[in-house]
Amino acid sequence: MRYTCSLLLFALLASTANAQQPNNRNGQGRFLGRPTTISAGLEIGIPLGAFADSWGLEIVGLSANMAVPMRILPIDIGFDFAWGRMGGEREVVAVNQQVLAVNTGELTVNSNIYGYHGLARFKPINGMVSPYVEVLAGVRHFTTRSELRIEGLNDPLREERNSSKFVGSTGWAVGVQVAPTRAFYLEARVERLNSGKVEYVDPRSIVINANGVVSFQTLESPTRVANIHLGIGLRF
Repeated sequence: MRYTCSLLLFALLASTANAQQPNNRNGQGRFLGRPTTISAGLEIGIPLGAFADSWGLEIVGLSANMAVPMRILPIDIGFDFAWGRMGGEREVVAVNQQVLAVNTGELTVNSNIYGYHGLARFKPINGMVSPYVEVLAGVRHFTTRSELRIEGLNDPLREERNSSKFVGSTGWAVGVQVAPTRAFYLEARVERLNSGKVEYVDPRSIVINANGVVSFQTLESPTRVANIHLGIGLRF
């Protein structure tokens, strides 16, 4: 899945950054110094303003972030990735292909939101408890895709992107990392994202007919949101 690939990329970047940093001679740098951090966990999005009026439902998903410390300033630079599910529909539909032994398949339509944000994190304390504040800037991707699967086939018979819209996004976040060990920590953060107006599929309106034709209605609004992240992480 997309977010799995992103997590693997974060891990690779974190390992590379750690290899380039000098070791602390007293052995305390990993815990009390300036470590590179990477975390992942559950994220719940709460729509705000016009987005709450238009959509109004919580968005449950996953998020991950990686931050690499600057050498002098108490600032970390990194990247935040998020995936959230808005909803979808699933139906058994007719399949008319002579080369197949079956005449029905399962058509799934999913609407998701992906977030890609660069971050600058001010974290003056690096210890067992490390609070921080961030500024973020990037884009959010509102997408709806359909996939037709047939029993006995490993790959989908048909894939289609029904809607795909990008919108610019900026915001801020506050969080805290609590580290019971040198390498492992728990993280809680709240972020506020201000995204512009965008047209997106209303998953509650998705209809799939017996022949596999997908229809839906769209909504349009600014997409401000408050995200709550609870996760676990590693310090390098």
